[in-house]
Amino acid sequence: MPIHRRCAVTRLKSAVIGWILAGSLAGCATTVPYAGQGPHPQITRGRPVPPLDALGNVLGVLSKVLLWNWKVDRHSISEETEQYLVQYIDAPSTMVHDTQFSLNEYNPIRDLKRLVHNHKVAWPYRLLLGVPTTLVFDVLLPGRLVGGDRYNPFTDTVQLYSDVPPIALHEAGHAHDVNTKRFKGTYAAIRLIPLIDLYQEYQASDHAIDYCMQTFDHEQEWAAYKILYPAFGTYVGSYIFPPIGTVAGAAAGHVIGRSKAWQQGREFRRLEQTYPEYYRRFYGARK
Repeated sequence: MPIHRRCAVTRLKSAVIGWILAGSLAGCATTVPYAGQGPHPQITRGRPVPPLDALGNVLGVLSKVLLWNWKVDRHSISEETEQYLVQYIDAPSTMVHDTQFSLNEYNPIRDLKRLVHNHKVAWPYRLLLGVPTTLVFDVLLPGRLVGGDRYNPFTDTVQLYSDVPPIALHEAGHAHDVNTKRFKGTYAAIRLIPLIDLYQEYQASDHAIDYCMQTFDHEQEWAAYKILYPAFGTYVGSYIFPPIGTVAGAAAGHVIGRSKAWQQGREFRRLEQTYPEYYRRFYGARK
């Protein structure tokens, strides 16, 4: 989720977090080598701090319940999720070549440097919007503690705290969406206009699902319906009557997303039963 208008869930959590564990956070900027198929130059991972990560996991309970997935804001990202990111970054159809992917990490110095050197976005946008939002969400309210997966277009950085591949692809989808635009700063700024965020969230989710379909990853495609639809519902619901509307939107998203996943699953099972040889040759070779 881009940084201008974070999910209502994250804003609720941020309200109850003060200046705690500042000393612990100060030592979290160090990164460790990529633990999956890498190292990949665009991916960094924060050094594990068990007490801090455990607290962040607990603080993410609201997101876990709303999205009904206990790996949301888990603050421990598996090699499998990193592998999806590596494949996505290196895919010829994606435009995230200079984007930084930060996994459960607090590195304010690097984020501020990227804010200065991200010439994809014109300096007035970085100064007027990028400085305050980066200071607030990447420095003063670090996701390493409060969670909240997001994409900051002013630093061109994806911050991930959930161990859920569709969420990782969704946030990467935001980066792809922004990087395909000619006037990136303007596109990031218009998110402040009501309802524009719905369009941008839809674009990121649609891109993530489309990527799963292009790579014939049915499992993650169905998982994406189940978590990205309710996540989108929280945005829609927040316009109606938060926080009740936020919860109602998530509930509606769960119904629609699970129905879509069931329909798609039934269709592929029918295809596999009707044309087993075709299914094995066409889909099996592309997994």
